[in-house]
Amino acid sequence: MLNFPKRLSFTFVVVVLGVTLLAACGNSPSSASHVRSGTLSPHTASVTIPAGQELFAPFILTVQPNTSVTWQNQDSVSHTILTTWDQSTFLNPQAFSLAAAARQKVSFTFTRPGVYDYFDKTQATWDKKDHRVQARTGVRNFPLAMEGIIWVQGPIANLPSSATNFIPAGKDDFTTDFIAISQGGTVSWHNSDTDQHFISLVYGWAAPINTADIGPYQIEGTAEAPPTGGSTSVIFNRPGLYYYYCSAHADVNLTWHRAQAHSDASEAPIPMEGFVLVTGSNR
Repeated sequence: MLNFPKRLSFTFVVVVLGVTLLAACGNSPSSASHVRSGTLSPHTASVTIPAGQELFAPFILTVQPNTSVTWQNQDSVSHTILTTWDQSTFLNPQAFSLAAAARQKVSFTFTRPGVYDYFDKTQATWDKKDHRVQARTGVRNFPLAMEGIIWVQGPIANLPSSATNFIPAGKDDFTTDFIAISQGGTVSWHNSDTDQHFISLVYGWAAPINTADIGPYQIEGTAEAPPTGGSTSVIFNRPGLYYYYCSAHADVNLTWHRAQAHSDASEAPIPMEGFVLVTGSNR
């Protein structure tokens, strides 16, 4: 069970994280097939590029090591699929770059546990300053970027027992998108901005995504907690990949179950979102 600071006093809509996976699967973005994560069989899994959407479905896919993931391009144009340039022991441990021709498919076998952050460079760009994927203006689902996450489950050596993420002054963003800790570890968020910010789960996902409830929790800014701002900490006792956002500067897109930046957020169209990977260690 997770240990938390006190909850917010205001009313917050409680959303059931479990989502029923529709049996029918097609090109329509209203299909819930992109909501749940999982594998199709022990060693294969699939991501769809729906026609005309400029998105990957599902946004987050969970697989086991030695799984061959196939991207099925249902679109009438080709797409380029490649990992972002950020790499660590847990983030993008196997870089890849693939080309999926129109109405064709392409595959890649994942052998190393970790989180893989990838995007289509023809429909999105890499923001070198913030190290984020950013949607190109004019794509159909703007401000959502054509970005995807693949979590290859398994132990990762030498993960820390604690980590800190920061909210810089003047920015509606977290310093880093991805954090990984060992099971039972703690993540702290410190707010150096004047505004209040929040930690809330992006709803619509089921275990092993957002395995346990966290938030919403308010992090006071320097205006309420001078001179350096407030902090909040969470102990993660349950393994999983936790996908969260700041509910003051982003909404949840209910069709794709992704954080979507407010138009007036300082880093828009990049959403104020983040991921915490909690896993065992083989050290």
